[in-house]
Amino acid sequence: MKRTLFLLFFLCGALAVQAQKVVEPSAEKHPEWTQSFPPFQIAGNLYYVGTADLACYLITTSAGNILINTGLASSETQIIANIKTLSFKISDTKILLTTQAHFDHMGAMAAMKKITKAKMMVDEGDAAVAADGGLSDYDLKGDVRTFTPVKADRILHNDDIIKLGNAKLTILHHPVIQKGHAAIYLM
Repeated sequence: MKRTLFLLFFLCGALAVQAQKVVEPSAEKHPEWTQSFPPFQIAGNLYYVGTADLACYLITTSAGNILINTGLASSETQIIANIKTLSFKISDTKILLTTQAHFDHMGAMAAMKKITKAKMMVDEGDAAVAADGGLSDYDLKGDVRTFTPVKADRILHNDDIIKLGNAKLTILHHPVIQKGHAAIYLM
């Protein structure tokens, strides 16, 4: 009986550890997701700072910058390098946004939040997925975290306005891939 209880306790402990582990889905089928890509100015104060196929954007303002999406966890160093290449400082990032709480948009978000101390803002439909690291992602139906959890500092709703310096953004909620899928309209 003691042996059975010990084994049960051991297995339950192993399952608890597995639930906490972050297992990012493989990008082997998509090498372009991790391929370096030169940053560039799209228009005005909007810049591309992502990888060859995972879009991350930087919006510069008079009061700091806004980073939208962070690609995979491994994208952290590329994004930082791209921001520096454009002659901006990662420490000037004041707001972090995501268009959806999937591992390929949120992979480096927790790291960026820690580095920048920026406010993380997420659509209400994805707040739980962001906070649990993808455990509740109905699309992946996984039992493991696919990115490091990050708690939102502000929950966004359709037509919410985000202002920073001379920039004004509007959140447009449209649940296509995720319950909290959103477009960000820069005015």
